[in-house]
Amino acid sequence: MEAFLTVILIFILIVWLLGRLLPHLFVWYVKRKSGGTGMRDWKGGKWRGGGNEGDVEIEYSEPQEKIIAENMGEYIDFEEEKNGKS
Repeated sequence: MEAFLTVILIFILIVWLLGRLLPHLFVWYVKRKSGGTGMRDWKGGKWRGGGNEGDVEIEYSEPQEKIIAENMGEYIDFEEEKNGKS
């Protein structure tokens, strides 16, 4: 009977420790996978950072030239025409 109670006590202790440690390990894992950013910018229900709520930033990039190999031919779009003499 004493061995059974010891096993139950150890099991309860392991479950309690996992309940305390797993949330912290999960946050650490997510931060590591996301490049280190995350909850650091979250403060009291609001995101820290520049700009007002609702502001939109649009970043434009320069259009790139199309690179076509010299051995590539022109693309021609053919359309089928139906004759009235079927």
